[in-house]
Amino acid sequence: MAEIRALRADARRNRDAIVAAARDVFDRDEQLRFDDFAARAGVGVGTLYRHFPTRDALAAAVYEGEVAALCEKANDPARSPGVNLDMFLRGFVEYVLAHTGLARALAAVTDPAVLADGGITVERAVADLLEQAAADGVIRPGTPVGAIMIVLHGISSTIDRPLWASEARAAVELLLAGLREH
Repeated sequence: MAEIRALRADARRNRDAIVAAARDVFDRDEQLRFDDFAARAGVGVGTLYRHFPTRDALAAAVYEGEVAALCEKANDPARSPGVNLDMFLRGFVEYVLAHTGLARALAAVTDPAVLADGGITVERAVADLLEQAAADGVIRPGTPVGAIMIVLHGISSTIDRPLWASEARAAVELLLAGLREH
């Protein structure tokens, strides 16, 4: 992340343009040759490769930005801990539904380390939400964050099921009900 901040303003704009173009391509679930991302972003192919040597690296950059945005919304001090938890878990399903193309692109990433940082960020957000909701007495204490992560992973990895949206929403409602049973 420090290397991104250290970029010159024009290099930063080029990198941001490439990521924005890739986000759009992934969201539309378009099949595009890697070199064509440069044209979509309005930059040269050399600029694309300078910032992102592979499609996986580009997908990881899009994923990193999306995870940051999702987790930033997780903890709103104006809402109660229980509402924050509910909104995050329900919002996760709606987010994946709105970005199924990105989910498919990420599923095709061959290097699992590419997705590791994003998973750690989501896990930290979930752990904080669980801790705050338990401290507020809204959910049972001691819920393992890993159990929630397994449910979220299951939701995001099964997007091609015919009834995915309704089933994913039902899974979150079951999860929330289980968390609240004392």
